[in-house]
Amino acid sequence: MKKPTSHLIVFIGLCWLYVCIHLDRQILGILAESVKSDLGLNDQQVGTLTGSAFSFVYALLGLYFGRVADRGDRLRLVVSGAWVWSLSTMAGALANGYPLLVASRGGVALGEAIATAAAVSLMAELAGDAHRGRASSIFFSSAFVGAGMAAILGGSVVEWLRASDAVAGWRAALVVAGIPGIVGALALRRIHLATALEREPVQDPIDLKAAVGLGVAALLVMGIQILAPPIAAVPLSAGIAALVGGWSIRNLARVDAASFDATLGQPAFRWWLLAFGALLFVDYAAVFWLLPYAQRRYSVSAAMAGGELGGLLIVGGVLGCLVGGWWADRWRRRRHAGRVWTALIAVLCEGFAISAALCMPHYPQFVGAFAIFCLASGGWTGVAAAIGLDIVPRQHRGIATALYFLVTTVVGLGLGPFTVGWMSDHLASIGGALAWSCTVLAVAVLGLWKLAFAMHQTPLKGPGVLD
Repeated sequence: MKKPTSHLIVFIGLCWLYVCIHLDRQILGILAESVKSDLGLNDQQVGTLTGSAFSFVYALLGLYFGRVADRGDRLRLVVSGAWVWSLSTMAGALANGYPLLVASRGGVALGEAIATAAAVSLMAELAGDAHRGRASSIFFSSAFVGAGMAAILGGSVVEWLRASDAVAGWRAALVVAGIPGIVGALALRRIHLATALEREPVQDPIDLKAAVGLGVAALLVMGIQILAPPIAAVPLSAGIAALVGGWSIRNLARVDAASFDATLGQPAFRWWLLAFGALLFVDYAAVFWLLPYAQRRYSVSAAMAGGELGGLLIVGGVLGCLVGGWWADRWRRRRHAGRVWTALIAVLCEGFAISAALCMPHYPQFVGAFAIFCLASGGWTGVAAAIGLDIVPRQHRGIATALYFLVTTVVGLGLGPFTVGWMSDHLASIGGALAWSCTVLAVAVLGLWKLAFAMHQTPLKGPGVLD
């Protein structure tokens, strides 16, 4: 029999693919100015490409693949998803207009939907209960590495090919961005997990009616966004996603009452979704739009913005994740809601950093404020996942992850970048649009406050798990 691969190697492989997820998801941020100029797009369309064109498909299909992750081979799902999102990213280089770019982002969403819930639930099981905060922080810090790599790689390729007549720099950057995910998929497919982690598939079948409904809704949403202008397509797609998500949740309560009770059936889970949905509305908008803001406001090149701000995303984000996860685990040992209070402090610091960055008259001062933003954003990123994994029992973490990403992706990634882009077109100011978006942080603060008190009232039944 083939010897099982060590947990550490599997964990490292999962982290690498999570880097690749965010590399391919965020690559359009640093490419926005080039794509906008080359294809004649406006800020609404640019915001839609990085947010709405991806998020609604991802959220809808994630509901299905979240349940699949609780029942099937999670590692195979991760590998399959990596192939899909990597090839879809590379296919975007062939787009000759907005509709085909939207279609390529839909393919990226499909790949991530296949892989994400499986990767997160497998990571949680590899880490164990006692160290989940730190493990989650290390895992989710990969998002900052991916976003930073996207900025550095994209800016460098665009600058390198600026004078080339043969190929546009942003097209070459999309091709290069897809390669690391394929490398990771090839490596992970050789891994053999221990039987306890592979698990026997759960015998109760996936509801075929729900699966078909989610698939049709995802295709409908993608078609709307390809054919309609963003100002109409985004609200309509969000409405469809909300209706189908609500139907799926009611269906979940009917066919799998145990999963529903373990997730949306408890107040702490609902406050968790509200808090981080609102927070990610602001965070996704800021991560995407602060790079084009720097290029427009301070007239810096894509290579300079990508290298300096991308480097800060990596260093500041990873450092924030590690410190936040370490501190959250220590606080968690003293108070049930210690991880929540850690996240709340980081959120307040992030709001201050975004506001400060938008007030800076010179680029070096902006860079300093951006560094604080990266540290604060990292401070809550991994902790957010650990909080959810604390609340939900082990056997329901796949669907819990899918529900989390449904809400945070639709509200955060789906509406955040688009809303700021729409406001920027009307205000003629990215900075003004970002400043207005920060008011949504008040909802995140309220949600975290209520979540902390909900967790204080829930007795612990294990080391770090509210089963």
